[in-house]
Formats: sequence, C-alpha cells, structure tokens
Amino acid sequence: MSSPKAYFKKIFSRFGQMLYLTISNFTKNAMWESASACAFGFIFSFIPVTMIIFTVLVGILRIYPNIYNFIISFTEQFDSVVKITPVLDKMMEIRSFSSFNIFLGVWVIWMARKLFNSIIMALNKVFRSVSPRKSWFNQILTFIIEFSITLIIAVVIIAAFIFSQILSLPFFQTILEYFPILQKQSSANLGTFVLYFILFISTVIAYRIIPGTKPLLRRCIFYAALSTATFFIVSYFLNMFMNVTNYNAVYGTISSLVVLMMKVYMFFIIFLFCAQMIYVSQFFDTLLRSEIYQLPPFSCKSAGDYLRRFLFINPSEIQTPYNTVHLNIGDTLYKKDDKVSRVYYLKSGALSEASDQGFTLRSQGCFLGDVQCILNQTYQADTQALTECELISFTADEFMQIIEKSHHAARKAISKISEYTAGIIKNGQE
Repeated sequence: MSSPKAYFKKIFSRFGQMLYLTISNFTKNAMWESASACAFGFIFSFIPVTMIIFTVLVGILRIYPNIYNFIISFTEQFDSVVKITPVLDKMMEIRSFSSFNIFLGVWVIWMARKLFNSIIMALNKVFRSVSPRKSWFNQILTFIIEFSITLIIAVVIIAAFIFSQILSLPFFQTILEYFPILQKQSSANLGTFVLYFILFISTVIAYRIIPGTKPLLRRCIFYAALSTATFFIVSYFLNMFMNVTNYNAVYGTISSLVVLMMKVYMFFIIFLFCAQMIYVSQFFDTLLRSEIYQLPPFSCKSAGDYLRRFLFINPSEIQTPYNTVHLNIGDTLYKKDDKVSRVYYLKSGALSEASDQGFTLRSQGCFLGDVQCILNQTYQADTQALTECELISFTADEFMQIIEKSHHAARKAISKISEYTAGIIKNGQE
C-alpha cells in the first residue's frame, strides 16, 4: 500500500471512529433531552438576560443617545416575538433604587441563571466521567458565566455601534457610494453579524471553561466556529423555506415564537453535538481502547455490530512499533502459569489456546489475558499462532485504566469474569 493511500486511509478511519463515538455518546448521554432543557431555560432567561445587558448599558445610553437608537434597530428583529423597547424605556426612566427595585434586580439575576444552569448541567453530562464537580461550584460557575457573557454582549454591542459610526464617516460613505450593493448589504447584515459573533464568543467561553478538563483553546475555537457556522446554515435554509409572515397571518404572532424556539432547540443540538466532539477528540485514545474491548463477536449479525467491527477492528490510531507483536505460524505468545504482564488484542490472524479444558480458537478482534489480569492470576493456557498474527499489547496498568475509565468496558469485563468462573465451577463439578 502506498504511503499517501495509507495516510488517507488512516485519516478517514479516524474520522469515522470519531463520528461514531460522538453519535454514540451523544445518544447515551441523552443530549436530545438536554437540548430541550436548554431551550426551555431560554424561555425563562431571555428577558432577564436582556434586562441585565441593558442595565450594564443604561449609563452609556443616557450619555450617548445614538447608541440607544442603534440598540432599538438591533432589537427590532425580535419584535415579532417580544417587544423589548418598552422595557428599555422604563429602565431609562429609573433614577434611584428602592427596596422593590433591588428585589426585582435579584429576581432578574436569579431567573437569568436558568439558561446558564441548563447549559452547565448539559456539558457536565458530556464530561462527567472525567470532570466530577461539586454542586456548589457549579452554582458559582453559573453566576460567573452569566455576568461574563452579558458583559461581553454589552461590549460587542458597543463595538458594533462604533463600527457603524466609522462606516458613516464621509470617507467611507464616499467609497460605499461606488458600491451601493455593498452598502445595502452591510447595513442589513450588521445586526446578524453581531448576533452570530456573540454566539461564537459565548460558545468558545462555554467550551473552554465549563467542562473542567482544560480542552485546548484552538480546539474550542474550531468547534465553536463549526457550531456557529452550522447553525447559520441551518437558520438560513429555515428562513428560505419558511415564510414567517404567512404563518403570522394565519396563526398570529405565536407562530413567530414557535419558529424561534425551533431555531433555539436546533442551536443547542448543534452546540451539544460539537461539545461531544470536543470530549471525543480530547479523550480519543481512551475511548478507542474501550470500544475495541467491547467489540461484538462475529456471531452477532446486526447492522450496528457490523458497523462497529468495520470501524474499530483495526485500531491503528493506538498502535505503535513498541506495542505491536508479530507472530509467525507456530510461534508461542505465552505459556501456562506465566505471570500476566501484558494483555493482548488480536488485530489479525488466529491463535489456539491449549488449557486443561481443551483447545479454544481465538480469532481477530478478541482480547487475550484480560480476565487473568483483572483477577491477578497467571495465564491459564499455552497460546500458539495458527496463522501469521499481528497483536497490540497493553501493560497491566494500561488495561486496568480502560476498565476504570469506562463503565461500559467494566460491564463487559464483569460479564467475561462471570463466564470464566462459571466454567471453572462446571469443570470442577464434573
């Protein structure tokens, strides 16, 4: 096999394995329900978060009224769902704080945390096996992220306003006169750009801080960009094929809320799916070792079992020259009563195990010595190659880490130990 062909085969194999592990863990972690919880939290938190942002901006708005007009034009895209202008007008009229205003402020902050708490709980489900956290820490983290995100949103809005003012300068207006299409597009898309830029920055912060596993910043930026771009494409096609104005004419403004909630739900599905991809890419080797240990036998004929064997039966990603063992026909891998120093995965070929119970054929995709390693025993058979074999070896510590870090692998190990002890009891009785 040529080197470029081998390289691309390895790349596509890794991509297929990552995609399968992401979808599998996404389903096992019930991320569909978590996305619904986040979307539901959005209902409670949208107005409170907006009020917190305006509270941060209200001092600047009084000094620079032009920013007020810019924000009003930006929030017009939400008018079909909820009108924010009356809320902002009332906040502008507040000149002093009363006990009721303080109580209202505490209530707003408490309600705003619903969305952020839902996001933290969802990401903890993704990373919980490697990042256990106390509940009190999650509550503190919720408020920190809440105020950080709202402050960033306020800063981005101010930056967007400054950018719009720069574009209104005579020099830039002269340039834009020669490109009327560009001028039209820039004014129409500035609010959309601000919205998606805020989503991107917020997603980067969430991916970097909440998991607690310290994923690489470049990895967080890449998957945040992927999440934001995917949501933009999905939203674009929804807007293209769904005419909200027609729905409003038939069902009223409630249809706008339904469409908005559908978009929010889709955003959180994409957001959590990319978070699951971060987890898989960060702990890929551990997940791959766990998956090959759980490979179904060839007697299993379902489509899912075929797919798993196709993707994982040749785990070249974790294979190195140091852990690879080659056997020729007739070579011995280990003998009975040898100390278990390594556990072997049979990548290709066939082996024969000769024990007191007779001969056992071991084919591609099986583990050798795993039960004895867990029970701290010696090898219980003489193992000889029937064909040319290629194996991947694991030290006892490496194999025990697979069992410790994956409850699915641990469940498979318990099942094999049960079968092993049952066989010993049966042979003893005979």
